[in-house]
Amino acid sequence: MSERNDATQRQIDAARPDRSTWLSANAGSGKTRVLTDRVARLLLDQVDPQHILCLTYTKAAASEMQNRLFRRLGAWAMLADEALIEELRDLGFEGAITPDTLQDARRLFARAIETPGGLKIQTIHSFCASLLRRFPLEAGVTPQFTEMEDRTATLLRGEIVEELADGPGAEAFYELARHYSGESFEKLTAEIVRHRTAFVQDLSDTRLAEIFGQPAGLDTNEITSRVFLGNEQMLLDQMLPALKAGKSTDVSAAQKLSGITCLDFSALPVLENVFLTGAGTKSPFSAKTGTFPTKDTRTALDPIMEQINQWMLRVEDARLARLALIAMQKTRALHGFARLFLPAYERAKQLRGLLDFDDLILRARDLLTNPDVAAWVLFRLDGGIDHILVDEAQDTSPVRTAGTGIHQRSGRTRRCVAHYLCRRR
Repeated sequence: MSERNDATQRQIDAARPDRSTWLSANAGSGKTRVLTDRVARLLLDQVDPQHILCLTYTKAAASEMQNRLFRRLGAWAMLADEALIEELRDLGFEGAITPDTLQDARRLFARAIETPGGLKIQTIHSFCASLLRRFPLEAGVTPQFTEMEDRTATLLRGEIVEELADGPGAEAFYELARHYSGESFEKLTAEIVRHRTAFVQDLSDTRLAEIFGQPAGLDTNEITSRVFLGNEQMLLDQMLPALKAGKSTDVSAAQKLSGITCLDFSALPVLENVFLTGAGTKSPFSAKTGTFPTKDTRTALDPIMEQINQWMLRVEDARLARLALIAMQKTRALHGFARLFLPAYERAKQLRGLLDFDDLILRARDLLTNPDVAAWVLFRLDGGIDHILVDEAQDTSPVRTAGTGIHQRSGRTRRCVAHYLCRRR
């Protein structure tokens, strides 16, 4: 047996089948190998393949894990005694290796492929679908439901958007479109569906203002009243000639300020661009008092410079409120559209007998946490699953679990399955 380095030893320790383990590591560091090793060691311990469940996130990962396992078990079937002993020691097998042990190891490939239904190496969505089909009444789904692929979901979301744009939801659609800069609603509606739980409750204006740390009733008039006291047009009229006669930075500022047609809310972004420091400065978005305009121009504007400085400070003070108000307007538009889109999307799926990937996760989660039926469902699961291994469970969706791997011994399946489906990031 070759000498083990620290990383290899950690992998072997994580693959021990008598431990319940969370594994966290960088990409390419061997997480899938650890899970494959763990399955092999469970099989060496005479665990029935039917009682092992391996969950991955993608079909490609499930196929890769199965191929790795079968390659290893198939190789064992053909190895000479000394080579097989070396393989088992490298795997971390610490028991006595007898002729019977070697014979059992060589039979594992046949046991794995002859298992009724094959080894349970599934995606999380496939597992949830099989769970829902096993308990459709308890889950409140039709037994004939169809898993909706990404392309079908995209087309269906597009149909719903068109219906809303041409129907009673047109106002909400166009209000959102006014704020949305994307070429199509495809990505936006996909994100709305992924975060559907965030749109369950109505978001009041008071709550929205509280979230953004602003007073209730904030509007454009209130913000502009903080910035414009009445003498700003006079200041601007005197500033422009002086700036145009100054250095290049002053001339550039004059060009920007000349584009202001009205001193109202629409002028604030231009004023911020000219009067405030940039994002990469030591004090980002602070008033340029004492530095704008350049020294000679400031001297020329000395009689009104103090008023200009005060104006710049007011622009600085109003900036966060302006950004918050815009964010609040966008949030209102998004929630208003989502409250129409999501029910229409759900109705369309029900009429077609479809469940999307997040439906599978949410329905399975609800099934395993519903106090009326969860005990029965989990009892039935305990009868068929003793060991659960999860590969690459982390995901960006808020309804899916975080983590990289978990394995529970017999008698703890109930907690493990519920934990995997119910924990949030």
